[in-house]
This record gives sequence, structure tokens and C-alpha cells, in this order.
Amino acid sequence: MRSLWCPGACPPILGARGESTDATGRVMNGKNAAALTALVIAMPLMGGCVAAAVGAVGTAGYVAAQNRAPGQVADDSAIRIDINDKLLKRSTSLFSNVSVEVVRGRVLLVGTVASSADKEEAGNIARACEGVKEVDNQIQLADDGGIGGYAGDSWITTKVKSNLVTDFSLNGFSIGVETVNGIVYLSGVVRSDAQRDKAVEIARSISGVQKVVSAIQISPE
Repeated sequence: MRSLWCPGACPPILGARGESTDATGRVMNGKNAAALTALVIAMPLMGGCVAAAVGAVGTAGYVAAQNRAPGQVADDSAIRIDINDKLLKRSTSLFSNVSVEVVRGRVLLVGTVASSADKEEAGNIARACEGVKEVDNQIQLADDGGIGGYAGDSWITTKVKSNLVTDFSLNGFSIGVETVNGIVYLSGVVRSDAQRDKAVEIARSISGVQKVVSAIQISPE
């Protein structure tokens, strides 16, 4: 089973004339504003991770914390919503058991499914969605980890995320954390190789972590 904390996006900000603006105050185009609005509507289906983070740092600050331009955050959110929608239409089981992270058009799939055919199908669904540049399919085949396994994964995710956001050499809010059967998956964008390596080191230091898989991207700007 899986447990996650994910860097998402947040609602557009209304300008003086009622138009949607990004975190810097610039007017957003219709596509990006619509994508962010759709994300807000979808939040109840995507869990509490986005809402909790936005509540902690504020709307504009949370977008800035992603180390991605607001337009890119919107594009990634639109892709994620599209993939989740197609997973749900194909199978409620796939939708429930597969978690989707999208960073600059690159998709990370994690979770557990019943068969290799289900894993392949989830990957094919993601690849077929508009805007997807590549898919890293890390979905595992289901085992009998049960409630105990989920509780352990949840604790690991919480501990890793806590240590990331309290390390001042990192922007922990830009790093997504998911744990499946003791394997920690890191995603997001950081500014340097050193920050990526530090995030991996922090995750590895947590008790119960079996392995760390990094899908973190580097963006100096």
C-alpha cells in the first residue's frame, strides 16, 4: 500500500479587474488559469496533501515554493488530473491504488496493483495523455502488507517530509514524498545536485526505509 505527501498547485489569484494572476501578479492565460481552477475542484478526490500544504504557506507562497513557474505548475496539474480521470474511467481499482506525480511533464507512477498487466495498462494510460514527456512506472505488484504495511509507510512518509521541510539547506515544499512497502519515492524540483543528494540522504536516514528512488529534477533557475 502507499502513503504520500505531494507538492501540488493552488488556486489562481484574482487581480484588480477580476482576472486570474500568478504568484508574481502577472495575468495568467486561460489555459493555465483553467487548469489551476480544475485542480481546486479536484482536491477532494486527490487527498489532503495539497490543501494542507497550501494552508501552511499560503497560496502565492506555495506556488513559488514549487521551484517551477506558475504556468508549469498549472500544466503539470492539468496532466495529473487528466491521467487520474482516465485511470478512474478505466478502473476504480487503478484510480485508488495508483498515485500520479507530474513534474515538468514527467510522470511518476507509484502504488500497488494486482498484476503486471494492470501496471502496464496504467503506464500506457499515462503515456497517452497530452503533454506527457516521459513516464517512470514504479508501480509494485500487490503483496500482503495489509494495514500494518500501510501504517508503516504513512509513518515513514510523515517523518521524511518533516525532516525535509525543516532542513534549511532545502526547499522541502518542492519535494514530493511517497512510500510503498518501505520504498520511498522522491519527486519535484531542486536547485542543485547537492540539494537532490541531501534529500536522498535524509530519506535514507529514516528508520524502516528499505530503499530510496529519486525522480527529483534539477533546475538552477
